[in-house]
Amino acid sequence: MGIPEQPGLRYGLLVAANGLGPVSNNDWAPKVDTPVYSPPKSRRRGVLTVVLVLLAAFVLLGPGRNYYVQWSAIKKIQAAVLAKDYREQFHQISVLADMGNADAQYNLGLLYWRGQGIAQNDRQATYWWGKAAEQGNSDAASLLAQAYSHGRGVERNDQLALKFATQSADKSNANGYYAIGTLYAQGQGVPQSYEQALSWWRKAADGGSTEAAYCIGRSYYLGEGVEKDDQLAVMWVRKAVDMGEPNAQSLLGTLYSLGHGVGQDDRLAFEWWMKAAIAGVPEAQYSLANAYELGKGIGKDDAQSFAWLVKAAEQDNVRAQSALAFAYATGKGIAKSDAEASSWWLKAASQGDAYAQANLGLAYWTGAGLTQSDADAVSWWLKAAKQGDVSSELYLAVAYARGRGIAKDEKSAEFWLLEAAKAGNVEAELNLGKLYYTGIGGKPNYPESAKWFSTSASHGNAEARTFLEMMKEKGQFDSKTL
Repeated sequence: MGIPEQPGLRYGLLVAANGLGPVSNNDWAPKVDTPVYSPPKSRRRGVLTVVLVLLAAFVLLGPGRNYYVQWSAIKKIQAAVLAKDYREQFHQISVLADMGNADAQYNLGLLYWRGQGIAQNDRQATYWWGKAAEQGNSDAASLLAQAYSHGRGVERNDQLALKFATQSADKSNANGYYAIGTLYAQGQGVPQSYEQALSWWRKAADGGSTEAAYCIGRSYYLGEGVEKDDQLAVMWVRKAVDMGEPNAQSLLGTLYSLGHGVGQDDRLAFEWWMKAAIAGVPEAQYSLANAYELGKGIGKDDAQSFAWLVKAAEQDNVRAQSALAFAYATGKGIAKSDAEASSWWLKAASQGDAYAQANLGLAYWTGAGLTQSDADAVSWWLKAAKQGDVSSELYLAVAYARGRGIAKDEKSAEFWLLEAAKAGNVEAELNLGKLYYTGIGGKPNYPESAKWFSTSASHGNAEARTFLEMMKEKGQFDSKTL
């Protein structure tokens, strides 16, 4: 049985006559897969505002404190803020945090989280948020909830995430409401419920949470916990956009791209994706790469497409990683490099992307960019095939039929060809005809062979028609059995 060809699948694999290689159908349809639970960030007070908060804390700290040290630190923070000197801000906020000021501890955590004025350090961020939360700082508690939900800076713990989210929400903190809603959306520490998530997000949005407004718009767009309604989706997304929410900008770009709830407009889609991409939203960066690749809303530009793919891929956007691997494999927008392609296939495949798993298997099978290994190829194809990837089903059938990378097993080859044929794959139909013609266990099954050759031929496969003619000439074809 020859290596099957597979035309036309999104991110499909084409087996050309002269070898194996990845192909794309140039269709990177934008998707709405922005994670609901964004990484912790400041959701109420900026660095400028913290100066006033610290001044108030200075007055209220009570007897026994070193007023001079605190007053000096506050004045220096004011000056550092005006000068945009993060190093000095970090130094002076550290002084107040060490003296037990909860707001300073909260903001010190933010500086560690963002890597402003100090090397980025998730553990130090959560340490200081924990200190602040112990003193009742509700903003710190809401960020701790998200840190525990992600397992970033601390070991993931859904119950602690819920505890700190509730602690924040009990003080009517909009960020706490948002955090609880997201836990319900994800089913972390509580039974999964989009309806409950929406209820909490509405409270958060009423309190000014931009993320909650975005999540409500996203829910209406996807029909999660509420009847799908593109018009309401646009209304809520615009509310979030008006408050400067980058994820909402990204989703608004997608709505314009698809014409959902608004008039279809590639130029406006591009403009909103650009705003969000500059703000660092990986989904928007991926969509920009797509726009540059296809010339939608902007002139076609492979180099720009590649540049934005890199930005998104480096933020672990799995679709960008797969597309970047394809760019390296084909030399699209960058010098061809099998080694770089395999490296990015591996990153995406490790995140469960079936397309990347299929292509990583192909790289192992051919030794493109890494050490050739039939066993590794089969291992990755099995992962992808279990997700319904037709290319991998075809390649697994080849591996089982040849006994290459795995013990020869014609029944397993038959199983995977049937799986691919169920998806309407013409090459699988052709190869089933070949398999039954040769025979499983050396026993030809001409009626089944003719059936699959006929099916493949009816779908336009010329080779299948040739086999049918041969069977007729040899008296192996009986139309009554079809």
